[in-house]
Amino acid sequence: MPDQKQSILLGGLVTALLSTSYLGFINCLCCAGVIIGSLVTVWHYTNTHELTITSGNGALLGLFTALIGGVIAIILNYVLMQVGLGANEAIMNMVLNNFADQMPPEQVEAMEAQMEAANTFGAYIMNALFGLVITAIFGVIGGVIGAAVFKKGNGAPANELDIQM
Repeated sequence: MPDQKQSILLGGLVTALLSTSYLGFINCLCCAGVIIGSLVTVWHYTNTHELTITSGNGALLGLFTALIGGVIAIILNYVLMQVGLGANEAIMNMVLNNFADQMPPEQVEAMEAQMEAANTFGAYIMNALFGLVITAIFGVIGGVIGAAVFKKGNGAPANELDIQM
C-alpha cells in the first residue's frame, strides 16, 4: 500500500486551520472543517496514487486526519487564547458590545465570571479532550464520504491500509 503520511498531514493541517480561533466557527455547521480536512486527505491519497479505497480505509484516513488536526488545533487555540484572540473572547466581546446595555449588570458580571472560569487550563483540557472525541467521529464520517466520492484507478478498492505513524 502506498504511503499515506503526506495525505494525512495535509488533511490534518486543513482540519487544524479550519478549527482554529475565528475559523473554528465553521465547525458549527456539523463539524464542516473536520469533514473538509478528511475529504482533502482521501482526495489527495486517491488522486496521488491513482487508486480506489474501501470505506474502511477512508474511515481510518479520516480518523488519523482528525486526531492530528485536532491536536494541532488544541495547541494553536491555546496559544491564541493566551494572547486574547480565542473564539471565547470573540463571543464574549460580541455579546458585551451588542447586548450589555440591554442586560442587567448582575447578568453581565455572571457572564464575565463564567467566561473566566471556562478559560482555566483544566477546563480547557477537559473541553479539548471532549472536542477531540467529537472531531474523531466526524473525521471518520468525512473519510467514509471521501472514499465513496473519490474513486480512481481500475475501480477495485485497494487492500487495507497499513497506517504507521
